[in-house]
Amino acid sequence: MKRGSRIAGLAALAALSGCARYHARPIDAGRSAARLTARRLDDPRLDKFLAAMGRKPEQRWGLGALTLVAVYERPDLAIARANFSVARGLVASASALPNPVLSLQPTYNATNGNPSPLKIGPLVSFLIDNFGARQAGIAAARERAAAARQAIATASWAERARVRDALLALWSARRGAALAQRNAALAEAAERTIDQRYRAGMVSSVARNQAALAAEQAEFAAAEAGRRKSVARAGLAAALGLPDAALDGVSISTAAFDAPGAPGEMAGLVRTALVARPSVRAALARYQADQEDLRQAIDAQFPGVTIGPGYHYDQGDNKFLLAISLPLPVLNQNQGPIAVARAKRRRAAAQFQAAQLHVLDQVGRAERNYRASVTAKAEADRIAARARVQARAARAAYRAGATGRVRLLGAEQADILARQNALAAEIQVRTALGQLEDGLHHRFFGSGA
Repeated sequence: MKRGSRIAGLAALAALSGCARYHARPIDAGRSAARLTARRLDDPRLDKFLAAMGRKPEQRWGLGALTLVAVYERPDLAIARANFSVARGLVASASALPNPVLSLQPTYNATNGNPSPLKIGPLVSFLIDNFGARQAGIAAARERAAAARQAIATASWAERARVRDALLALWSARRGAALAQRNAALAEAAERTIDQRYRAGMVSSVARNQAALAAEQAEFAAAEAGRRKSVARAGLAAALGLPDAALDGVSISTAAFDAPGAPGEMAGLVRTALVARPSVRAALARYQADQEDLRQAIDAQFPGVTIGPGYHYDQGDNKFLLAISLPLPVLNQNQGPIAVARAKRRRAAAQFQAAQLHVLDQVGRAERNYRASVTAKAEADRIAARARVQARAARAAYRAGATGRVRLLGAEQADILARQNALAAEIQVRTALGQLEDGLHHRFFGSGA
């Protein structure tokens, strides 16, 4: 009896020695807030991360480098990675063998004191699972881990898209502000010229008032363009997960938008997106997981067997036992879980089709928008080219003394207006191209450093 108890105790101690231990990791909201507001692009840890990702210190901060900053600073990708770790833990749980159960049922026989009134001994029960159900459960957990891995790719693309859109807004605001400032300067010059003519009695007060109003409107438009540039810079900081002050004095490159690539043959890109886009692959993995759940539910109609070898010290006698337990599937054959698993598989199939349809719709709308934007840009460029020709002709006529300064300034303002319209069309083309990037998960904009 003593030897059997000693073996059981040693087995319990050996099992407990491999147990994980809990370590608390409290979060201090105040310290976290301080760290967030103190983030900078010259953080040494960020430098190490960027160096590991192949970014050289002398490179400017363009789309590629800033995307890496967002990956490092923002929590979205960390959440996706944590979800993948959770899914891997579920794989480990599904793969783990069930632990044996140690039972002790000591009894005392008060009517029989000789040779001993005690009956004691351990009984260890082992569950032998249905092999097919066990393998299906493991396969389902692995498919869900594969879906979680695809979510990491989706989160990575979302980080790039967020930075790309913010950087494009800054690119647009910079060019818009430059044109607005030029237009304000021309309007101010026109106002001064017309005011001089009014004082000389050459034009009416109506003309002078109109010129003053136009100058005020142009000045307000320039101020508004400056505000948009400031807001765009703050939006870029937010997309990076940095405070606005972190970009002070930093040279931001928008070269990625100067000459973007153009989509060529779309059919191949669409086919690739319908098969290889992470959202589609994740939906397919979830369908496979639900299919394995159905297989597990069907195989579970035939439950496992519990075998329990044991030993009893029974009133002076040594007795060795073998208990076998087998559930009898006579009242139900797991019909409920099977029906649920079948319904989940049908739902997953519909969700997979919905994922592909979403990609097809997203790409189709983005492509139509892009093609229409290219057509509109071509027309805007044609008008802008004509305005440039007229402005050059006006400058030549002014130098030759054939026209006055007011007509020259009017031609230059018309040129600026045409260039503003062309810029708006160009911005729309790049916005649509970004939407097409997101639909296809295919890059048209270079890294720009």
